[in-house]
Amino acid sequence: MEVETRIAEAQLWIAQRLPLAQIREKAAQNWGITNIKTISRYLALARQRMVEELITDRRRHQAEQIFALNDCARRAMDAEQFNAAVGAFRVIAEIGGLLRAPIKPPEPRA
Repeated sequence: MEVETRIAEAQLWIAQRLPLAQIREKAAQNWGITNIKTISRYLALARQRMVEELITDRRRHQAEQIFALNDCARRAMDAEQFNAAVGAFRVIAEIGGLLRAPIKPPEPRA
């Protein structure tokens, strides 16, 4: 149980994009571990689990991102930040597979 808790905590630190030095400090404080190899093993396990979860729960992750972006777009429109709202809707279309490539004007020919 303790190992699972440590892996979950390491996943949180990775998701927060904490620097490695700060992760080492937190591991020392929370787990009492200062060995860099041990901390690296926990981080490797955490990353591996994150990838596995993303692959197996891809549709759920897509749905969560779309709902979060919808909320972001709504708040942007309420604040009259229309460029941000359009950007959020564009990413929603990309996640949903409605938009495959960036929309760019054609290159001018010389």
